[in-house]
Amino acid sequence: MKNVNLEKYYDFIKDEESKIVVKKIQDKISYVNKNFSPALTEFINPYVAELSVPLINNFNINYELFPSYEYGERKVFILYPDYLERVNADDYIAGIRIKNKSKFKILDHKDYLGSLMSLGIDRNKTGDIFVYEDFADIVVHKDIVDYIIYNLEKIGNSKIEFEILKADEIAYKEQKHEILNITSSSLRLDNILKHITNKSRDIATSLINSGDVKVNYVVEERVTYLVKENDMLSVRKFGRFKISKLMGLTKSGKNKIEIKHYV
Repeated sequence: MKNVNLEKYYDFIKDEESKIVVKKIQDKISYVNKNFSPALTEFINPYVAELSVPLINNFNINYELFPSYEYGERKVFILYPDYLERVNADDYIAGIRIKNKSKFKILDHKDYLGSLMSLGIDRNKTGDIFVYEDFADIVVHKDIVDYIIYNLEKIGNSKIEFEILKADEIAYKEQKHEILNITSSSLRLDNILKHITNKSRDIATSLINSGDVKVNYVVEERVTYLVKENDMLSVRKFGRFKISKLMGLTKSGKNKIEIKHYV
């Protein structure tokens, strides 16, 4: 074990929600280190994953961050002792393909997610949902597969069928989105929010001050924060947005910005 002061590291993490999850992951790390047995974390966001890697590297254990897919947002660590060369993701993670058998109703992300949550499932045991026209692939902890299949009978009024998938059979895709092209006098967060919410700058400022805005999965309270390419913005009641491209300036000196609004 290397010498890292855990309490000081926790103090470094200002976002309380993230700090709680990181401490849970540290518990898993300690379990693997003590028992020489693999362990699986809950599904986490990229910010928590980034914070957790130094803690994992503090011990003589290995890890895989799954799935490795570029647009996968919710991921898990599979932690295992260093005497093992590798682990099989299929022992810990599964995909469930939910096939929509209705000819009249197209299901979207919130339909699938809402039905799963209605079963009382811990959201931390489910990963991303990749939605297609007549089915959706869901990444889950393997230990809840049977519970979902035996208890989820319909989604709304739509009849469904299931197929259990191995990790490499999951049909990954970027979440459905629409493109917003805006011009803004500034890259300040309050200015960007004004455009993507179609509200006044005062309302945008209020959203930030109320803790309703996250940038890269962390609450951002600085109205003067300057957005960067690939920043992920989450605005309560308005949705999720990604700064996909900063495209330079207009002739009048305004910033041209392409934004993905995930729907």
